[in-house]
Amino acid sequence: MPSRCLIGTAVWAFACITASAVAIGAPISPDRNPTYLPRPYTIDVNRSRIEDIRQRASTFSPSLDIDHPAWTDGPPSSEMMCLARYWAEEYDWAAVQSRINTEFDHYITTVPAPGENYRIPLDIHFIHQQSSREDAIPMLMLHGWPSTSLEWERVIPDLVEPKDPSNPAFHIVVPDLPGYGFSPAPTAPGLGPAEHATVFASLMQQLGYERYAVYSTDLGFIVGMSMVAEHGRNIVNHITDFYLVQPNATDVARYSGNKTTAEETRFIESINVFFTAYGAYLTLHSTLPLSVAHALDDSPVGFLAWVYQLIHTVSDKAYNPSELITQALLLYLPGVYGNIRSYKELFPSLASLTAYRAAKPEVPTSVLQFGGFTSYPGIQASTYVPRGWVERSANVTFFARHDVGGHFPALSEPQLLLEDIWAIFAQ
Repeated sequence: MPSRCLIGTAVWAFACITASAVAIGAPISPDRNPTYLPRPYTIDVNRSRIEDIRQRASTFSPSLDIDHPAWTDGPPSSEMMCLARYWAEEYDWAAVQSRINTEFDHYITTVPAPGENYRIPLDIHFIHQQSSREDAIPMLMLHGWPSTSLEWERVIPDLVEPKDPSNPAFHIVVPDLPGYGFSPAPTAPGLGPAEHATVFASLMQQLGYERYAVYSTDLGFIVGMSMVAEHGRNIVNHITDFYLVQPNATDVARYSGNKTTAEETRFIESINVFFTAYGAYLTLHSTLPLSVAHALDDSPVGFLAWVYQLIHTVSDKAYNPSELITQALLLYLPGVYGNIRSYKELFPSLASLTAYRAAKPEVPTSVLQFGGFTSYPGIQASTYVPRGWVERSANVTFFARHDVGGHFPALSEPQLLLEDIWAIFAQ
């Protein structure tokens, strides 16, 4: 009898790659190194690997609960048992894999070593959906954790071919960050924000896109900010739904003296609650990622619980079991160390990238803010960075604030996100 769980989306696999390289976008000069050309990519996960994971899910042993309010210590054991049973008895990876291969055009490419700190070429998987419109704008979309390129699956079709011809159209490039989804993990330390920026600027150059927009979120925001700093001449607009600015010393002093505005006060108090009550994963990922990876790699359901806690905290939609399992699986299959360690390389750079600068970057910046954290009202304003704080480090040309959408607006409120993106370029 089918289990009934009310509960989150994404996907992973080793893939078969066709032998021939193909150029995408603008023509690539014939003297170009053929190593650095995109090749078509077909997702084809080893069935024995999927079966092994299914077996592990079938033997999941939940922790014993105590009498306390649900979610105060983590995902309820009863809910995790329900998810484990669904994973073992009903979850259909083959159908998910088929859908992803059918709906999107997948490629893999090799990019040169991105700098002195990281001297190893990287393989990058990406979705590349090209519009039929001659006026289409290239746009690179950068996800964060615990997401992959499929965070954008609900908005890609309408961005590429909008039903209303008066709306702007886009050539969409959606990579998996290194260590996420189908992009192999870095094999050495040193892949910081500047190196990530070089990797994705190289990808866009391979595709023949000299000028393009960047959409970023979560850890992808740190990469996007570094691209603005390092490759701003190529970026026509940096759009982000995660422009996070930490209070500076002056802000903290004003807050202590009850001199902040009501908006500033709500934001400071909300992020204080988030980082003190819900940010344990940030500390672990940024300090001892291998220690936690040993535990999480050993249990697919345990890793699902780790991911689910964060998804539940920052979402405003209910995820179904298949969506949740797929999202976790995309990060679990390549090994979780490769993706959680990206916090150690990227997150400490957040403050420096959003600090006040006398010479602000000129790249037009569009800031989208989504709320709706209904499960934890104490963090409701944590996404509502005051516009004045954002303008310390960005040339803000578009600003929109919504009371729904959560941390994954492309999944929970795709139409709202589409309308914002269209409005940005309609200007």
